[in-house]
Parts: sequence; C-alpha cells; structure tokens
Amino acid sequence: MIRAGVIGLIIVLGQVLAPMVHAKPQLLASIKPLALIAQEVAGDRAVVDTLLPIAASPHDYPLKMSDHRRLRDADLIIWVGPELESFLARALANIPADKQLPSYTLPNLHWPESPVSDGHNHAHHQHVGGDPHLWLDPRNAGVIAQVLVQKLTQLDPSSAQSYQANAARFIASIEQLDQQLSLQLAPVKTRGFAVYHEGYSHFVGRYELHQVGYVTYTPERRPGAKHLKELQDVLKKEGKCLFVEPYYQTDSMKAIVQSLGLRLGMLDPIGGQQVSSYKELLENLGNSFLTCLTDVAH
Repeated sequence: MIRAGVIGLIIVLGQVLAPMVHAKPQLLASIKPLALIAQEVAGDRAVVDTLLPIAASPHDYPLKMSDHRRLRDADLIIWVGPELESFLARALANIPADKQLPSYTLPNLHWPESPVSDGHNHAHHQHVGGDPHLWLDPRNAGVIAQVLVQKLTQLDPSSAQSYQANAARFIASIEQLDQQLSLQLAPVKTRGFAVYHEGYSHFVGRYELHQVGYVTYTPERRPGAKHLKELQDVLKKEGKCLFVEPYYQTDSMKAIVQSLGLRLGMLDPIGGQQVSSYKELLENLGNSFLTCLTDVAH
C-alpha cells in the first residue's frame, strides 16, 4: 500500500511538474504581420498569439481588460512601437523592457529614401525614415527574425538551434521573395497610382514604384476637400490606379475612380483571415499592384 501510494505521488508530481518543465515561451505580437514573422522563427517551440483583431486599426485601438491581462502574461511582446501602436505605449510602460521587442528602433533596418523630384507639384508626401509599416520591406522582416532568435534563445536556451535554423530558412526564403517581387514589378514601375493611406513607402521604395499620392495620411484622419482636389488633379495627369483597403469605407473613392477612368485596386498591409504566412502577405501585395497597374496598360 505504501509503495502504491509513493508511485501515485510520483505520478501526480510528474503531472504537475511536466508543464513547468516543458512550458513553451508565450509570444504576443501586436499585429498579424509581426505574428507571421514570429511564427516562422518560433516554429513549434513557442506559442505565438496576436493582440489585435484583423479588422482593428493598429493606429488607434481601445485595449480591453483581457488585453491587459494577455500583455502581462506574455513572455515576450513584439510590437512596432508608439510610432504605430500609440495605444500600447501606456500599457507597456509597466512591463519590463526585456519582455518587449519594439521593432521600430532595431539597428540595421532599411528605410525608404526620399523620393526624387521630377518637377511636378504632386499632392504627395512620402515618409522618409519614419513610416512605421516597416514589415512591408522583406529585408526588415529578416532583421526582426534575427533579433527574435536572440530573444527566444534567452527564454528557451534548449531550443536555440531550432530557432536559428528556422530563422535561416525564413531569411533565405524572403531573399528569394525579394528577388521575385523585383522582377515581377519591374514592368509597372513607371505607372502612377495613389494609395488609401500613407503606409506603403517601405514597399513602394523597395521596388521603386511610382506612387503619386494618398487619400489620407492615416486611416483615422478624414481627407480635406483641398487635398482630394489636388489628388484628383495629379491622378488625372498620370494616375492609372487608386488602391483602397478592405477595412475602410470606399464609396467616395469609387466615385473618384469612375470620374477619372481609373482602375480600383485593393491593398491589405495587415493580411486578412486567409493569409497564413509572411510570404503570402507580400505576394498578395505584389499581385495587387501588378494586376491593377498592368490591366490598364492594354
């Protein structure tokens, strides 16, 4: 009886201690693109979750009590920084810095260069070194992945080799993706277009596309009548396509497209429910640009 009791105690202790021994690091990414990058590095050795729902704007999101709890419980929080998710700055002020990975301040990031003036007075201003949508340049995804290897290794040293191998495979795949996008988009580099909000300069700059304007600087800011008039003027001269986004009202944009004889395209910088990898996110963007800008050339 005593022996059976001891065996039973050992089994119970084993059940209690097993989760502690084998607990996987809990990663919480603010937005889906960062979660997709994190998942590539983590593989099955860590749990990756996303804070914001797909349709929520990373510019302005009201945190719920359950969100605060998720932030406190995470082993590592991956976000861009207050430059994008300003709503997170206050909540993260009470969380240790070593539990955070703010990607905006990472060294070796690639930033879009200032656009070269071609003599036109465009209704266009491009972020220079400040656009926080930095994941739209695949080289930056590689930078984030390398830092994630360091962070995950600190949390889970026994899986270091797995994290390193995963990151190496991911970086090799996005280098190939980068070359693919460069070739794919080269034929449409000179064709003008406008985007819904000024958040694509990393993608536009990397592939030297010809963005001539934007509808609104941030999605929460309604464009003024003067700005829309200037935008229509430049689109009338050299625009081929106007891109909208799936999470915002587009009726007024459709009216502009119809009046100017443009094509209407769709860009999703976050990735909808169907997007399951970082590669797919950027491939979708590339295909959207190519489809909208190529079709009007014929």
